[in-house]
Amino acid sequence: MLCGSGELVKYLQSASTIGRQERVLQAGGGPLSDNSANMTSSGFLVLSASKPLAIFSDFDGTIACPDTLNFLAETFAGPEFRQGIGKRIASGELSLRDGIQQEVALIQGTLEEILSYLRKHVEIDKAFPAFAAWCCKENIPLTILSAGIKDIIEDLLRPYSLKQVKVLANPLRIDQGKWSLQFLDETPWGHDKSRAVRQAKAEGYCVVYLGDGLSDRGAARIADLVFAKAGLARYCAEQQIPHKAFADFHEVQRELVLFLRP
Repeated sequence: MLCGSGELVKYLQSASTIGRQERVLQAGGGPLSDNSANMTSSGFLVLSASKPLAIFSDFDGTIACPDTLNFLAETFAGPEFRQGIGKRIASGELSLRDGIQQEVALIQGTLEEILSYLRKHVEIDKAFPAFAAWCCKENIPLTILSAGIKDIIEDLLRPYSLKQVKVLANPLRIDQGKWSLQFLDETPWGHDKSRAVRQAKAEGYCVVYLGDGLSDRGAARIADLVFAKAGLARYCAEQQIPHKAFADFHEVQRELVLFLRP
C-alpha cells in the first residue's frame, strides 16, 4: 500500500520502542564521515539499542529477481537498449527519473497482461515473507522503498499477505494505452529514498537499509546500518560506507537476531 509522508510518520511511531543492551555488527568497508562516531577501532558499527529499529528495503534486485523494470525494458526493446539507458544514467547524461520514464513508456499491454507475465518470470526472495513476519513479531516497522512501479510491487507481494509491510513507490498511470509513472517527488531520482530514511532518523529510529543499486545510494549514505548486494555493495566499498554484503533475507534476519538477542 502506498503511504504518504504523514502516514509513514504515523506508521513508524506505532512501533514500540525496543529497549535492549547495545550490540555491535560487523560492517564491511571503512568508516564514513556521517557514521564515523559510531565505529569502533576494530571496524565494527555500533548500533544504539536505546533506539527502536526501522528497516527500509529496496524491491527490484533486492526482494525481487530479476529487476522488473529492467526485465520489461529488455522484453520490449532488447538488452542493448536497456544497457544503453543504464550507461547514460550512470554517466550522469540522463537522470534516473527520465531513464525510468523512458523504460516504462516502452511497455505495451494492459496492466493485467503485464502482471500475469511478470508473475511467471519474477521470483520473490524465499526468505522475505519470513523476514517480514519476524519484523512484525519484533514490532520493527518494515517499509519498501522503490523507484519502480507500485502496482507491480503490490501484485507480486499479494500472495504472501504481508499487510504489515508498507510500500513507498511510484504509482502507475495508463492513458490510452500509454504507460507512465506519477513520481513521488520532483527530484532527479523520481523517488528520493533518502527522504524516508532521514525522516525515520529524525523520529528517533536506528535505520537499517537494504539495497542493490543506483537508486539506493542516497539512503545508504545516511542509514545506520546497510546491507548491500551487487552494485550497491561495490559502491559502498569504493566510498568506504560501512555495510554488510548479503545474498538473501535469511542472512539479514540472522544478523539482526544477534543484535536483538538479550
